[in-house]
Amino acid sequence: MDRKQQKNHTSRIDREQRNVRKAVKRDGTVSSKTHKARKATVSDTKRPVSGKRVPDQNRVRRQEHSDPERKTRKKQLEGQNPQVKRKRKRRRRKNHFFARLIQIGLILALICILVFIVSNFGEANKLNNKGLEAYTNAEYETANDYFSKAIERDGTNYEYYLNKGMALSELKMYKDAVAAFDQAMEYAKAESELQMVHRAKGISLMYQGSYDQAIEAFDKALNGKESRYSDTEIDILYYKAETLDKAGRFVDAVLVYSEIVDTDASADAYMLRGMEYVKVGDYPSAETDLRTAIKKDKKNYDIYLALNHALTSQKKHEDAAKVLEEALRLGGSKGEALMNQGKIYIELGDLTKAEEKLLKALDKGEIRANLILAQVQMEKTPADYSAAVNYFETYLASVTNDAEAYNMYGLCLMDMNKYEKAEEIFTKGVALNDRLMDRSISKNQISAAESAGHWANALEYIEVYLQKYSDDQAAIKEKEFIQTRIR
Repeated sequence: MDRKQQKNHTSRIDREQRNVRKAVKRDGTVSSKTHKARKATVSDTKRPVSGKRVPDQNRVRRQEHSDPERKTRKKQLEGQNPQVKRKRKRRRRKNHFFARLIQIGLILALICILVFIVSNFGEANKLNNKGLEAYTNAEYETANDYFSKAIERDGTNYEYYLNKGMALSELKMYKDAVAAFDQAMEYAKAESELQMVHRAKGISLMYQGSYDQAIEAFDKALNGKESRYSDTEIDILYYKAETLDKAGRFVDAVLVYSEIVDTDASADAYMLRGMEYVKVGDYPSAETDLRTAIKKDKKNYDIYLALNHALTSQKKHEDAAKVLEEALRLGGSKGEALMNQGKIYIELGDLTKAEEKLLKALDKGEIRANLILAQVQMEKTPADYSAAVNYFETYLASVTNDAEAYNMYGLCLMDMNKYEKAEEIFTKGVALNDRLMDRSISKNQISAAESAGHWANALEYIEVYLQKYSDDQAAIKEKEFIQTRIR
């Protein structure tokens, strides 16, 4: 550089040094940053040929970063700039727009998911209700279809599996029914839900003759409870007692009915326990229970008939006759009352009066009187089987779901040696899946097929029977006999 430029440079350095000394006097110290800044001012200043100083941009940025007040002042100045304000405002609007757009998208997605879930659950519930209606009308295949569709819509509802299992039980598809109940248990969470599943499984096992497993299921449903039963638990106890009765465990059945009586001292409870006492041969206890039942329900003819049986078994014929006379004093001119009076006269051995009352009942529109009139014709001497057949046909034309009636009609045909027709009638009765009649009517179906010489049919019937009642040793031997006739 020339001498003039050197002189100016030296003067500038002197000014910088004087400023540093002033800062020391004022503050008492100089920060290392300030010191470095000053050194940088001296060493890093670059001058063009023109002599004007151009500041180092990196140094300026470092100074701004190290000086908060200067940075704040810069922001204030930028904030006062209208152009900068507009840019910031546009940026905020743009960011806000995208945030709102994302928010709206998430809300719409959530609404779609909720609508899908609600519509599925609502449709599943409708299908389940249709299935229940079909089940009530004994349309079990239709019911099963509806329950299956409900499960397709909502596969986590235990109730749909439970209902499906009950429909399958009525269709005698017991393995599938048990599988449905097992699935129901996977989704049943509350204790009350599990109780209902065990109850249903027990009923299904009772239907198929697996009495020990059924009792075990009922015990699980009761969960060790021994007193203060709820209405549902009382219902489970009734099923357990019925299962014990079917299994031939009459004493155990009496004990269960006693538990019921302790909680639900109803006429039905005393009547059922009284009838169980008859089976164990405890006729005095049976008489006591049945008389108690009559006090609680004096219009229940079935109780009078059961008490008549208990007294007759004790050879208390005079007392039995008095009970029946007491039942007749109930009177009544309606169709049902006249029909029950006809039943009483049959027990008294007065078939003429029995027929008279039953014919009056028919005039009152009591269709069931046809069935009892058929019984009267069969008990006459000689039996009037033709008249009995007419009454059976008339009754079954109106009432098609009475397995007991089909069983009685089949036995009438067997007495008439009409075995093929009897087999047909028993088969119709078996198809009704009546849990109370199934065992006896299935045996009669097998017997009719054998008598008709339909050995292949008999083998088919007995194989189905043994699937349900595998504990029947007599049936196992009968199957072996049938197989010898086919060969």
